[in-house]
Amino acid sequence: MPIVDQVRALYEAMPEQISALILAGAAGAYTRAVFAPEESWKRRILEGIAGAFGAIFLGGLVGHAIDAVVGGGTWAYLAAGFIMGEGGIAAIRGVRKTIMDKGAK
Repeated sequence: MPIVDQVRALYEAMPEQISALILAGAAGAYTRAVFAPEESWKRRILEGIAGAFGAIFLGGLVGHAIDAVVGGGTWAYLAAGFIMGEGGIAAIRGVRKTIMDKGAK
């Protein structure tokens, strides 16, 4: 079985909310890469991983809360995943800036 078919089967077997979080995280990473590209590939990878974890873990929590309040269904998870993914990237940049500023003094 080719790897593409295995990935497709795994994606189809996931709950709809997890698929939405993965899609939202990928959209957030793409948006960040287009509008605020990082010069260093190491930093890009680190920010991408932080954004993915933020989208999947925090996005699931926030998406559940939004869905419970307004009943948005999958759309609530998409919005929360995107926002939390961007938030994860911003948090990594903030921590990195804080550490770099303290090291420069």
